[in-house]
Amino acid sequence: MSATDNKDEKKKKKPGFFKRTFGFKSKEEKLAEAAAIKAEQQAEVDAQMAERMAVINAAALKAAREQDEAHLDEAEKARLEEQERKQAQEQALRDAKAARRLVEEKHKREQDAKLKAEAQAALAIAEAEKAARLVAEKQVREEDEAKEIARLKAVEEKAKLEAEKQAKLATEKLAMAEKAEAEEAAHLRAEAKTVQEEQAQAAAKLKAAREKIELEAQKRRAAELAIAKKLEADKAEAERLAAKEQAREDAKREALKAQLIKEQAVREEKAQQERAVWDAEQAQLLKTEREQGFLGRISKGLNKSTLQMSDNISAIFNKRKLDDAALEDLEDLLIAADFGIGPATRTAELLAKDRFDKQVTDTEIKIALADVISEVLTPLEEPLVLTGAKPEIMLFVGVNGSGKTTTLGKIAKRYTDDGKTVMMAAGDTFRAAAVEQLKVWGERSCAPVLSAPLGADASGLVYDAISRAKAEDVDILMIDTAGRLQNRTELMDELAKIVRVIKKQDDTAPHHSILVLDATVGQNALLQTEAFEKTAGVTGLIMTKLDGTAKGGVLVALADKFKLPIHAIGIGERIEDLENFSAPVFAAALSGIANAVVEES
Repeated sequence: MSATDNKDEKKKKKPGFFKRTFGFKSKEEKLAEAAAIKAEQQAEVDAQMAERMAVINAAALKAAREQDEAHLDEAEKARLEEQERKQAQEQALRDAKAARRLVEEKHKREQDAKLKAEAQAALAIAEAEKAARLVAEKQVREEDEAKEIARLKAVEEKAKLEAEKQAKLATEKLAMAEKAEAEEAAHLRAEAKTVQEEQAQAAAKLKAAREKIELEAQKRRAAELAIAKKLEADKAEAERLAAKEQAREDAKREALKAQLIKEQAVREEKAQQERAVWDAEQAQLLKTEREQGFLGRISKGLNKSTLQMSDNISAIFNKRKLDDAALEDLEDLLIAADFGIGPATRTAELLAKDRFDKQVTDTEIKIALADVISEVLTPLEEPLVLTGAKPEIMLFVGVNGSGKTTTLGKIAKRYTDDGKTVMMAAGDTFRAAAVEQLKVWGERSCAPVLSAPLGADASGLVYDAISRAKAEDVDILMIDTAGRLQNRTELMDELAKIVRVIKKQDDTAPHHSILVLDATVGQNALLQTEAFEKTAGVTGLIMTKLDGTAKGGVLVALADKFKLPIHAIGIGERIEDLENFSAPVFAAALSGIANAVVEES
């Protein structure tokens, strides 16, 4: 048996408080018994009702059957009897279920009444025990109080005896003190007389000392007065000398000021002369560029690539026929100049078509090379044209040092000069110098620059920049990105995240994904283009630093392999040195034909 069953059994056996005390049942017990009796009566009524309903149902079925028997044949009667039998069985089953349900409900009601009665009995027992505990506690408190009173009386008696003892001792001490005071008073009177005599002697000495001090003070005041007069005289002399020195310093300062003004005038005059010379030089340079025209500027920018290739061509074909060996040397030369295998082969085939086994000149080779370059590049000549989206989102990508930020700034200056509203986003959050450089271009082009703290999430900055550009109705949003090597997977993944963020804001963006390439890297530009095209969906190219390398032919190799639009080329640091790409002009300049045209003119 469990602990709970034992507890319930004890509750059942233990009589209530009122029954134990007065010999009669409590109110709760009476209510419990009445509820149990009522539940039994209700169960009997339910059982009787079920029996009556069964009799009524049977009589009704029988009456209906007897009424229909007169009109039915034997087979039908048998069927009806069978049906009635089944119905009676079903009804019996239902009645049995109803009876079982009534018994269960009766049992449940009995259990509920029993539990309620037991709970009420337990409550009564707890109340009785509480009352008994309170009575016991009261008796204990009364006993404790009686003990405390007895203890206090004993303490009071003891204190009374101690007080009497202390009073007796105090009386004895007082008598002894009075005697001691009398002796002390006589001793003090003798000491007071001695002190009075000593004070009289001290007063006489003090008077003599005071007279001496007053005499010395008079002498000191006289000396101080003499010193003060001397100090006044010295101060007057010092002020006179200071005024004289100040006058000399003022004179020197005025002379120095006049000298400085004179030197400043000389410097300004010299600066004006130097500025005039510089303006004249710039005017001459501008005049020269105007005289040379667009072709002249491109030729000058590509001079390194052109000169090296022209020298090599002259060395190969100096007094030599165009045979197979010469054509092979020409192909090797063009491949070494980063033109790529396809353009190099087509140039050799074009020359061999009409001039094979004949003497050829440098000019004929340059013309053939220019034709092949123009053939490759002309279909890809595509200026940067706005699509009409607002804001027009331009994403600039490329490796470190390719010239992204400078190229972005130059293009922004063009658009603002045309009356467009431009906003820049400094997506290179890894280099503080990149942000500062973009802010300088923002000031030049009067375009606001959005930036974030160093090391911040670039994609978050891009998201905010697009939202602000939409809110402020900006025409063009130009996004600079961090320079990254194409073989750094984690950095390329971050660039892909920026592209995804842009597309969440505008699924048609970026409207331009511009890859900025450095011409000085040569064939490595092919690897860069392949990687960035896959990650950022490059829509066009801009090649920079063509003026600082002999590898200008790589643009032809890029165009031949990837067929990406070429928007512009950079041939210098100035804003005007970023030129819209022209395939025929580039071909003429790179092949060396342009130099021949300029020399003849």
